[in-house]
Amino acid sequence: MDIIFNGVRERVPERTTISDLVVRTDEKDGGLIVEVNRRFVFPANYGKTFLSEGDTVEFINPDFGG
Repeated sequence: MDIIFNGVRERVPERTTISDLVVRTDEKDGGLIVEVNRRFVFPANYGKTFLSEGDTVEFINPDFGG
């Protein structure tokens, strides 16, 4: 199925979860923020949040510093 991931059309398998995308992208930032269709997804729900055809997913890495 096709989704929009960080502004780019990507093909992912059916029943892909946010957790699957985190692994697929080798995302290691513990401060990662995830939105699906402009809605925040809590980290505890990554494994329970299944993507659908046409979903828009954004991985946001806040820049913390001082």
